Amino acid sequence: MNAAANYAAVYDAALAAERFSDHQMPGDHWADLAEMFRLDPKRTKDANLSALAACLESSDVLLDVGGGAGRVSLALADCVHEVVLVEPSEGMREQFVIARDQAGITNTRIATDWWMDSDETGDVIHLSDVTYFVRDIAPFVEKLHNSASRRVMITVWRPTPGDMGSVLRSIVLGERPPHWPGLPELAAVLWEMGLLPEIRPLPDEPWWLTDAERRLSDAEAVDLAMRWLDAEDDQTRAAVSDKLDQIFNRAPDGLTPRWLNQPRTVLLTWETGGKPLSMAGG
Repeated sequence: MNAAANYAAVYDAALAAERFSDHQMPGDHWADLAEMFRLDPKRTKDANLSALAACLESSDVLLDVGGGAGRVSLALADCVHEVVLVEPSEGMREQFVIARDQAGITNTRIATDWWMDSDETGDVIHLSDVTYFVRDIAPFVEKLHNSASRRVMITVWRPTPGDMGSVLRSIVLGERPPHWPGLPELAAVLWEMGLLPEIRPLPDEPWWLTDAERRLSDAEAVDLAMRWLDAEDDQTRAAVSDKLDQIFNRAPDGLTPRWLNQPRTVLLTWETGGKPLSMAGG
């Protein structure tokens, strides 16, 4: 089995376990969450944003594929000539416009078609937390490469968002769901396609990792674990309470979740050199 076929098989197995199955539902399933992804574009750039900014030039057109509410691209708008958002969720696009207008950013526009149907090109293409949900990854990567005149930047979480609760599920429920395609599977596909990206963990923790930092009471810890397990029944709540010291670190000032103490954002980036990539030749 080649790397792309393995990627699809891993995706299919994860989807069959019905985790993150809402990504396959019709309609705008991100609408209710979109506001959570709207951050202040004028915030001080953290080390992760600064690492992305170092790959940009002031003359660049930056395409943000699956860019959501512009959490990354709007914060980088001051580094480039233009930002183009390619985003299928209307709810996310609405939050992008709100964030953009509140910050007074004028060098952006929104593409009308989703990526595989889009004719948009740019100097640099960026995407964050998108590839886990792309089953046919090789043609997706080929289009990314061929649409970027200079560079592609992909960021993923390690472990993936869908896998961060696997240790929790294993301890509490005795199950280990199949994992989503992440860094190992994506890197193998890129290598198989003849691409040799730079791969490096970014310095800062993922932006959303507030639950890992906040000290929780026992009751708050149980509630957090239940949310990650997507459970409400008394039997699971009792199991969480019984195993609390296995799934949380306990300190005098409270509890922190063990399963959230490892994630990092990883950057995969390569220069395209304006040279077309063809799967037929990979």
